[in-house]
Amino acid sequence: MKRVVLSLIFTIMLIAVPVQLFAVFSGDPVQQFEMPFLLTSGGQGAGSKSLRMLVQLTKKYTPAEVGGDYWLEDETPERYAYIDSGNFKTLVIVISVTEKGLGASGITIEDEIGFLKVVLEKAKAKGMKIIAVSMEADARAPKIPTNGNERIIDLVCPQADYLISIKANNTDGRFTKISQDYGIPLTIVDSANVDMRAIVQQIFVK
Repeated sequence: MKRVVLSLIFTIMLIAVPVQLFAVFSGDPVQQFEMPFLLTSGGQGAGSKSLRMLVQLTKKYTPAEVGGDYWLEDETPERYAYIDSGNFKTLVIVISVTEKGLGASGITIEDEIGFLKVVLEKAKAKGMKIIAVSMEADARAPKIPTNGNERIIDLVCPQADYLISIKANNTDGRFTKISQDYGIPLTIVDSANVDMRAIVQQIFVK
């Protein structure tokens, strides 16, 4: 019984301790950007859904503060209207290409790249800051030059104002090189869950 009580106390303590205490970052310090922000996928994968969930888990931002329906679930040209509205300050693109996601959306990787080019052009025209995120451990295939994720990285990252990658996706120094070549701050995180959740709590200012 005593062990059960001690275990419960320890669990409660873990829940109460801010997630930032467990977070492990390297590279540049966490940058700060203005809200409201838009969150979208670069490749029709599940990465943006995962990041959206982490945003919700922080319970720091209300829907109104982040811009209401800030998640661009359907990556179609109709969603250009969100950017054209001029109501958003920051665009977060999660690099996440999957054949399943592309197939479900009825588009090809070429279509997606074309869509993202317009998204980037519109965001920059509106003065939005751009954050590129790579948080899925299987979202890299550097030995395959035509891999969709590598192509999205080539398109999005050099135009970003801030790069975030999990450690597993930068073992070849891919993001470090982009950071150095283009002078873009880069933060590397160990864990996609704990560390990304901690970043989300720090990154956006009201």
